[in-house]
Amino acid sequence: MLPGITQKIHNIQRLHQILQILITHGFGYIVDRLNIKKRFIKFKPLKKLDVFNQPLPVRVRKVLEELGPTFIKLGQILSTRPDLIPLEFCKELEKLQDETPAIEYEKVKAQIENELKQPINKIFSNFSPQPIAAASLSQVHLAELKKGKKVVVKIQRPNIRKVITTDLEILYGLAKLVEKHIKESRIYNPVGMVEEFKKTILKEIDFNIEANNIERFRRNFKDDDTVYVPQVFRDLSTAKILTIERIEGIKITNIERIEKSGLDRKQIAINGANAVLKQIFIHRFFHADPHPGNIFALDNNRIAFVDYGMVGRLDEETKFQLASILTAIVEQDVSGIVDSLIAMETVEKVDVKRLSLDLEELMDSYYGIPLKELKMGQFLMDMINVVLQNKIKIPPSLFLLSKALITIEGVGEKLDPEFNVAIHIKPFVERLVREKYSFRRIAKELKKFTKELYVFTSSLPKDLSLIFNKIRKGNLKVEFEHKGLENFILQMDKVSNRIAFSVIIAALIIGSSIIMQTNKGPLFLGFPVLGIFGFFIAGILGLWLVIAILRSGRL
Repeated sequence: MLPGITQKIHNIQRLHQILQILITHGFGYIVDRLNIKKRFIKFKPLKKLDVFNQPLPVRVRKVLEELGPTFIKLGQILSTRPDLIPLEFCKELEKLQDETPAIEYEKVKAQIENELKQPINKIFSNFSPQPIAAASLSQVHLAELKKGKKVVVKIQRPNIRKVITTDLEILYGLAKLVEKHIKESRIYNPVGMVEEFKKTILKEIDFNIEANNIERFRRNFKDDDTVYVPQVFRDLSTAKILTIERIEGIKITNIERIEKSGLDRKQIAINGANAVLKQIFIHRFFHADPHPGNIFALDNNRIAFVDYGMVGRLDEETKFQLASILTAIVEQDVSGIVDSLIAMETVEKVDVKRLSLDLEELMDSYYGIPLKELKMGQFLMDMINVVLQNKIKIPPSLFLLSKALITIEGVGEKLDPEFNVAIHIKPFVERLVREKYSFRRIAKELKKFTKELYVFTSSLPKDLSLIFNKIRKGNLKVEFEHKGLENFILQMDKVSNRIAFSVIIAALIIGSSIIMQTNKGPLFLGFPVLGIFGFFIAGILGLWLVIAILRSGRL
């Protein structure tokens, strides 16, 4: 069988599986609206009606878990995007479980030897056949290099790219059907979401990108004695294999072991908070998944992060706007928060007065709480909720910042009950304010403005001359774009086509009637053949027009 045909059959089977899982979890009404049942495959009906007793976000999470690696990763990415999906869905999708049976050791060995082009026993003096972690895209093994260096080896699951490619093709097709048949979905731009997800997941299965991330973190913290970033072994890493230095520390949540090892819990909490805040406000390149399982405590109270597959980036302007929002929160300045949101281009056609009142109400609920007791992460989440209720699109960076602050607040309080992240944020924000209004930055902005002004003024006389010449010659054209009238124009085209069609049919009937009266030319049953043929064509065209009108549902 041809490879292309085999792939199409596989895609159809996978699509049937996806749609059946949707039906099983009570989403059959969506499948019905996609108009797939009529032209595709028969599905098993939903038997267990108790699925409807579960909240909608829970059912969505269970669907994604059952659909496998591509969809689990889609859910994990969407959990960080309240600008795309409601906040309650984000919180539920954070619970997605990415636990998959381990790959057999022989397949792991074959994958390593195929990628690194040499036998595994020539690379490692010791390689543990049992993984320490197994997920849907990859799994991790402990190993030791010939020179005695302890490492961890991350191996991509064989053929996972093929699985993801198939699922992406199906997702893209489903997204187009959703946009076509479910009009209310268009506000979320399903096709655009799939295209963005495709870029993200294809980057995540290229381990060279994760290696680049680790090396960038290592450069950023090279002069920082409080943070340690593991070394990447480039000669033992490819797009499918990643070999990095093993971090032999204590999970930051294991308070008992930290105490027994003689480490300073308070200092670890401070170092962890500062590490995250430096990533956000100084480096503008941060770990996008800093959950407690990814943070370790080392000797001398140092902090180490693992799993650098998901990272976030901030442009310089967004960094300053985030600092402005945090300053406004501390100062309880509602107008400052609104102004910062507008500056971040998140506000479009919003009732600013209502937004201000809602934020004031939120501020009142925190009134009187001293800075050292303020839960900054939770406050940001509450603020995001207010912003979303006002139908305002928020930047993903603000949500990721909130999640990071909630994480370090939670971990910090376990390590030190008196820990408060707001106190540690303050010096970073003050530093950013000084940087924003520093002479160096103002001079840089002035230089940029002067350059742009020079380019504009240099081209202005020429542009004006060109416009006046066109006016003088009568060649100036002004184009108008009608927004929202596309459907009206389409309907007008249909109406005019039907009218033209009706005129042609009427002309055929009238012409044929005249010919019938002449009794000239070849006759059939005593009637002119040309007249009979004209009536026949008019009848066929008329019937086709009636069917088209009935099918459109508009008489």
